[in-house]
Amino acid sequence: MIAWWLAVLACGGTPTAQPTPAPTPSPAPVAEPSPAAGQGGPHVLPVVAFRMPKQTGRTPQPLAASPELKAARDRLRQVVMDHARDPNNPWAVVHGMLALGVAEPLTNGRDPVDWLFETYGQIREVEGTPLLGFPTSQGAVRVEPHTDLILKALAEGGVAPDRQVMVKGRSFQVAELYRGSLEKAWVKGTTTSFQDNEFNDTPWALQGLATWAPAELEWTAAGGRKMTMDGFTDAIVEVLVHETRTLTAARAAGQTVQKDTRQGIFRYTCGGQHLIQGAAYAVARGYGDPAHRQTMCDQKDLLRWRIDVELAALDPALQSGQYDAATNTLLLTQRLKFLGHWLETTHKMLAMGLCPPTPEDAAATKRVADEIVRTVAALEQLGAFTAMPTMTTDPAYAKVPRGPEQLFLDLVGDSAHAVRGIDLATGAGTIAY
Repeated sequence: MIAWWLAVLACGGTPTAQPTPAPTPSPAPVAEPSPAAGQGGPHVLPVVAFRMPKQTGRTPQPLAASPELKAARDRLRQVVMDHARDPNNPWAVVHGMLALGVAEPLTNGRDPVDWLFETYGQIREVEGTPLLGFPTSQGAVRVEPHTDLILKALAEGGVAPDRQVMVKGRSFQVAELYRGSLEKAWVKGTTTSFQDNEFNDTPWALQGLATWAPAELEWTAAGGRKMTMDGFTDAIVEVLVHETRTLTAARAAGQTVQKDTRQGIFRYTCGGQHLIQGAAYAVARGYGDPAHRQTMCDQKDLLRWRIDVELAALDPALQSGQYDAATNTLLLTQRLKFLGHWLETTHKMLAMGLCPPTPEDAAATKRVADEIVRTVAALEQLGAFTAMPTMTTDPAYAKVPRGPEQLFLDLVGDSAHAVRGIDLATGAGTIAY
């Protein structure tokens, strides 16, 4: 029972969920495709007059950090420092930038932004114009398993589009990564240009593109598909509402639900919290239907309701005493995943002024922070953090679901998200929008 449930939870590598969006959505992201290059008409590459974030948001409801929370945050940050500055692990480097900032040097002394472009960046020519991108992987190395993961991290980290970078020995601006992402990004009905033609992989692109987009951005993506940022936002919000409809109904009826990672929002990467974050950011930037602001507040409240659902799916197994240390490490890492992402998601929405803070938000924040402290202490007691340098080769971890490499990546990534979440929740962290 536990094996199949754990097998689909990771945020750290290949997208784990294959979610199916609303069967009959009615977004307005695209017009009928116009003829593409070579098919009777020109393919117009996107040109963007960037509109940079003007506001810096900080949670209006900061949590007073206890000594225990500060200690837990310091331990998680040390995990990130130890394992997310590895120049040979670009996925980890991206998560390191989330928790440490975009200027923290790698262990080889290099700037992480420069290193990512120089080592892993790709150039593709579209009608004679060079555009930048990153591969899903480079051999066995995971680079960008989620489309536009790197663009989103750079934009959120404050990197400017005119930042100069080197790719394949040639000088470019980061703007060419943005234009390359625009050229590929389209959604139409239940089909997308993203991995697996599904919506699981869209939120990183949505936030990354929304960060620098002008007020009424329109573009023509590959295949002559007409897109707007408003339409892209509408599509993601609609999918989010559809995938949480069962939970919304259960909450309204005062019912409890059992988490099923084969159903609805639970199938999405990190339980769909990235989908919520991407939609919330685009809405806060003013894209899509103005009514989406209330929709995102409803999602915030639903996510608060999910705390009991998520912990009930993990804690009985942890308390049963029937699993070995490696499996308990995996369970605790999934616990850290939800809790850290919860602080990050909730306090991003509050910091961007999408929703007024409520007493229930404050109480839930305190509860989640306390649970993070407990989770970190339990991981420490199991020796999980000290085992990380040899985890992928240690026979004790060989049989964990999805393998020890994924467990290692989850510990790194979820530590980074938890640091970011704690910083946002305590008011130490901010978000530009």
